[in-house]
Amino acid sequence: MRNLYQRLVVAIAVLALAVVGLAACGEGSSSSSATDAGSTEAESKSTTTSEVATESVPAPPESPPTEVPITTPLKAKPPTGKKVIFLQCELPACQRYVKGLEDASKALGWSLEKLVFKSEDPASGMQAAIAKKPDYIAITGVPTSVMKPQMAEAAKAGIPVISCASPERPEPGGFAAQCGGSLVRMAEYVGAWMINDSGGEAHVLGVTIPIYPVLESETDWLKGKFTELCPKCSYEELGITTEHLGAGTVPQEVVGYLQSHPEINYVYNTFGGTPGMPAALNPAGFSDVKLTGGPGEEATIQEIAKGEQAAWTTNGNEYDAWVMFDAMARLANGEEITKEYEETIYVDPTWVVASPESAESLKQYGWSWPGPGDFQQQFEELWKVK
Repeated sequence: MRNLYQRLVVAIAVLALAVVGLAACGEGSSSSSATDAGSTEAESKSTTTSEVATESVPAPPESPPTEVPITTPLKAKPPTGKKVIFLQCELPACQRYVKGLEDASKALGWSLEKLVFKSEDPASGMQAAIAKKPDYIAITGVPTSVMKPQMAEAAKAGIPVISCASPERPEPGGFAAQCGGSLVRMAEYVGAWMINDSGGEAHVLGVTIPIYPVLESETDWLKGKFTELCPKCSYEELGITTEHLGAGTVPQEVVGYLQSHPEINYVYNTFGGTPGMPAALNPAGFSDVKLTGGPGEEATIQEIAKGEQAAWTTNGNEYDAWVMFDAMARLANGEEITKEYEETIYVDPTWVVASPESAESLKQYGWSWPGPGDFQQQFEELWKVK
C-alpha cells in the first residue's frame, strides 16, 4: 500500500510538471510567503480596496525582463571539474531544461550526465545517481516525500540535491535549493491584464485541476486579491479531471459552463494550455471570450500569434537550469545559500505575451521563452568565468 501511495504522489507531481509545461510548479497553500516574494506592482500599491480604481491597476510587463534577479556575484571563481547528474523524467517537460544545463556546465568547466528515470519511480533514479558519486544532483518536479531514504543517503554522502518546479522549501536533509517553486506571479500578471483589458469588469472562469496543489497559488490569488483589486470583477472556477485532460474533452467542459454562465468574458487556465479550446469556443458563439492563463506552452504561444488566444505568461526553463548551476557554484565555493537568495530564486521572472507580435518574437526560440535577456552572460559574470 505504501508503494502504491508513493507512486500516486509521483505520478501527480510529474504529470503536473508536464501539464504546466514549466519548470516551475506552484505552492499548495494560500498563506505562503511566496506570494509576498512574487508580488507585483499591483499588490504593492499602498491603497485600500475602496481607493483602487475599478478601471485599471498598474500594468504587468508585456515585454520580457532583461535582468537576472540574482545580483550577488560569487566571492571567487568556482573550482572546475565538478560532476553533476541531472535526473530527468521521461516526459517532454523535463527535456526543456537540458540545453540550459549543458550550456551552464560548460561555462563552469564541469561535467553533466543525464539519467532518465521512470515517472512512477524517481527513488530508483535517485539511488542510481547517488551510486555514481557525483558532486551534485539536479532534479525537477519531484517531491522529497517519495524518495526519503535516498535523500537521507545523499545527505549522508554529502551530495547536495538541487531542485526546480516543486513547492518544497530547502531544509536540512531535503533540497539544498529550490527554484521556480510558485506560479503566483502568473496569476498576478494576467489578473492585472484582465482588469485593465476589461475596464474593471472582468468576469473570469478559472479552469484548474483541483487534485494538483501546485496550481493553488494561482487560484488562491484569483479568489482573493483579484476581486479585492477589482470590486466589479468576479471569479468562478471549473474543476476538471485528468480524465478530461487525457480524453481531450476540456474544451467541451468549458463550452458547457459558458452556456450556463453567459456573463463570463475571460477564461483563465492554470496549466499550460488546452489544444482545441479556440476551435471549440468560436463555433459555439463564444468568440468574444478571451483565453488567458499561465504559463503558456509552445502551442499556446503559437495560438496567440494567430490571434486565437489573448494573454499568457511564459517561463524560461533554460534560465532555471542556469539557476540550479548558480546554486551549485555557490555551494562549491563554500558560500551560504541565504534566505534572501532562496526567496530570489523561488519565484521565476516572467511576463505577459499579449499580442501576435510579442508571440511571434518567440518563434526564433521554438515558441518558448528561454529566459531574461542575455542571462547566460550575466551568470558567467556572476561566476567570474567571463
